[in-house]
Amino acid sequence: MAIPIQPKDRRGYFMLPQAPEDAGYYVYGNLHGVPGTGHLAQYAHPNMLSFIFHIEREWQAMCDRKFGIGNISIDGGEPFDGHKTHQLGIEMDCRPVRKDYVTGQGARCNYKDKVYDQGATATLIRLFLDHPRTRIVFFNDEVVQKALGPARVKTVINHNDHFHVELWPRFAS
Repeated sequence: MAIPIQPKDRRGYFMLPQAPEDAGYYVYGNLHGVPGTGHLAQYAHPNMLSFIFHIEREWQAMCDRKFGIGNISIDGGEPFDGHKTHQLGIEMDCRPVRKDYVTGQGARCNYKDKVYDQGATATLIRLFLDHPRTRIVFFNDEVVQKALGPARVKTVINHNDHFHVELWPRFAS
């Protein structure tokens, strides 16, 4: 089944473009464990889309690797796959940066893996944190937390293989 050019959900939120030419990001994930359905969990508030595109351009200016974007929210913002978040379209998951340039579904790594690039991941997270719309980041690498500030980068269960970026809720209105 083909994905429409600019799919929108019931809230009027757009799906993150899935494979834009020359993008600084790639998409990954699946919904309910079904392969090939990650796009169904990538509906973003318009402010989140602008935020993503801003970070993407800043990242491309300093690094030739792509960063991975996973869950944002599903159509209508209902809870899914055990998430207590990802309902407002202002939260997203990103993969840590890899040393080997691998992208796509098979690019999963955690902060303890040899292919994990801690310095590049910290730089990417700093881009997110430097933006005034960012409220908090969840990621379990204690070295990155210490370098960027434990008040802004916090530990939370199941965040070894991705970091979660959340905008301030006022940007969802």
